[in-house]
Amino acid sequence: MEQALMLGLTVATGSALAVLGVLMVLSGLARRKSPPLFVQDMADQATAFIFRDEALVDCTDAGAALLASLRKRRAGDMPQDSDSAAPPDQPLHLLLDYLAPHFPNLRAELASLAQHGQLQLDASDGSGLRLDAQFSRGLAQLRLVDLRDEGALVAIDRLSLDALHEELQCLRDVTRAAPVLIWQTDACGQVSWANSGYLRALQQYGHNSADLGWPLPALFDAPAQGGRVSCMMGEQKKWFAYSSGQSGAQKLHFATPIDATIQSEFARREMMQMLTRIFATLPIGLALFDAERRLQVFNPALVDLTGLDPYFLTARPDFGQFLHALREQRMLPEPKDFASWRDALLRMEQAAVSGTYCEEWHLDTGRVYHVTTSPQPDGAHALFMRDITSDATLLRGYRAEIDSAQAVLDAMPDAVLAFDRAGQAVMTNAAYVELWGDDPCADLAHRGLAQSLADWVQRCPAGGFWSALERYAKEGADAPALTGSGTLPQGVPVALRAQGVAGGGLVVSFRALLRAIPQAPRHDPMVADRLMRPDKAGPDPVAPSVLTGLLADGPGNPSLSGAAVAPPSAMSGQQAKPRKTRSVRHKGNRLRV
Repeated sequence: MEQALMLGLTVATGSALAVLGVLMVLSGLARRKSPPLFVQDMADQATAFIFRDEALVDCTDAGAALLASLRKRRAGDMPQDSDSAAPPDQPLHLLLDYLAPHFPNLRAELASLAQHGQLQLDASDGSGLRLDAQFSRGLAQLRLVDLRDEGALVAIDRLSLDALHEELQCLRDVTRAAPVLIWQTDACGQVSWANSGYLRALQQYGHNSADLGWPLPALFDAPAQGGRVSCMMGEQKKWFAYSSGQSGAQKLHFATPIDATIQSEFARREMMQMLTRIFATLPIGLALFDAERRLQVFNPALVDLTGLDPYFLTARPDFGQFLHALREQRMLPEPKDFASWRDALLRMEQAAVSGTYCEEWHLDTGRVYHVTTSPQPDGAHALFMRDITSDATLLRGYRAEIDSAQAVLDAMPDAVLAFDRAGQAVMTNAAYVELWGDDPCADLAHRGLAQSLADWVQRCPAGGFWSALERYAKEGADAPALTGSGTLPQGVPVALRAQGVAGGGLVVSFRALLRAIPQAPRHDPMVADRLMRPDKAGPDPVAPSVLTGLLADGPGNPSLSGAAVAPPSAMSGQQAKPRKTRSVRHKGNRLRV
């Protein structure tokens, strides 16, 4: 019985050993036919990839998640109008672009993988990544290991993971839509990351998307400090405001487009240069003071007019120092005592700030300056100084000539009124004002020739002279003089004359027909009888009532002296009362009237 049991155990053990031997043989054959894998198993937590040339053969779940994230990132960062020859969804290109910032010369190292058989690369940026690569039978196997997480159990809840994904997506959207260029460089100065704005700038610079690879080319020579940088994009020069910041071992760079600011500054500079050239040629002295009343801008004419030292003006004196310097140069019309002069300076400074100062400075040298100030919105004010000596001298001459001409007109016995080309009254004399009782030149509401004609027609009948005068005024100065006669309301006859003058003007004169009576020998006893008899023909017959008044007034009457202007009573509406003639005999044969 025992022998049978031992025999059965021996047979069973032999059969098991035979089966185990067969399994070991089969396993060895299977290993020779299948490609070798990493020593470590490709677990779900590992990030591993298998490539045949550039085609992905297999990957772990973590590797698939990484490729999906990189694919989404590439689609968001690349410009919409990108004509990249390499599709953004090729796994090998996505993976190499992601690993290039961490592993310098990655592409060159992987190109020699077929020769070496396997490689092990450590990240140079301190990220703790390690890349294990192995090549066998036409297959390249890549495994990405995070050395910082080895041996650690990382646990995270679903809500925290969703929050991290949302924050990551928000940051990606911000960097993608930012109107500035953002890029990151490693310790070697190579571009390890860039936003979509930087990529678009690279395309505008002339780089083809198919030729772009990590590390990306640098657009600018970044200065050590913040400032302005520029680069040629096509045929245009683009300007950016540059700033940077440290992010661990890497450095973040920011470039904001400032083309509009540069253009406005250039336009302002051109405007300032043009204004400077204009101010330099102006004959008017200009001094511009800021809100603190300090001189900021002046032109050469100010130096010529005031005689101030240009070095003193370039030292930016304040308004008080500027006025004191003018006083030292005797360029101020200062009063006799210093106290009043100081008060005048204070008032002038206050007026300059409020913009109400405008005055003519008559200097001791005989020169005359016209000084004004103009306030500015920001509290500054500008002082203008103009030499009007020649204008003042010419104005005095014109004024003297006008006064002389007016005095001559006032001394004339005839009433004279002058009109310009437009028919406006421009000059009259005292005889006209006394004759008609108004001055058309002093009346701003006077309508000129039309109103004067209406007044003359109503108050001085002259037949067809006034209608002829209206036609004559349109003919000009080449027409011969127009003459006529009329009668004033008091019955005084007047001689009328209209004459055109150069420039299209017109002069109308009135002369009363009261002439001096011819002198006869005073011893002639027939003088009184001849003067009292109007029926006898005389040299100049006049109305009896007027003669009666003249005889009653005697030789002292101004009308007998040859004056032709009627007395004021002729226009006042009062009738001159006739006076009786009286004769007195004295010794001799003379009759005194």
